[in-house]
Amino acid sequence: MTIQQNISLIPKLLKWPEEKRRKRAKELLQLVNMSEEYLNRYPHELSGGQQQRFGVLRALAADQPLILMDEPFGALDPITRDALQDEIKKLQQTLGKTIIFVTHDIDEAIKLADKIVIMREGQLVQVGTPDEILRNPANDFVEDLLEKKTD
Repeated sequence: MTIQQNISLIPKLLKWPEEKRRKRAKELLQLVNMSEEYLNRYPHELSGGQQQRFGVLRALAADQPLILMDEPFGALDPITRDALQDEIKKLQQTLGKTIIFVTHDIDEAIKLADKIVIMREGQLVQVGTPDEILRNPANDFVEDLLEKKTD
């Protein structure tokens, strides 16, 4: 599938008309400062960072109020990962969407989150803002997790 088809997949399933899907894809490209020339390209023609960007755009395409992202930056090099994290944070603030990130990277959680939920073996351990968790870890598990922070 082309980038256009990828971005428009969910809107197509929701039976959006073709013109509305194309318009939405163009709007989303503008949000990440990319040109319309990408619409007819294929994912294998893109860098890893560009592929991840389009994955994010596909998640945003149907304009849902809540988005779930499971380890969205896991396979990226550190520089690309950092840039995409900044871009996602900016997009979230611009669009006002609730984005739930699943991550095992405490640095990523602290950088991106308004609120962090720490779980262990399926149990809730601590919930709070990054600042609250950094200042008052709930137990040894959270302290150990924070000690692994690379900053």
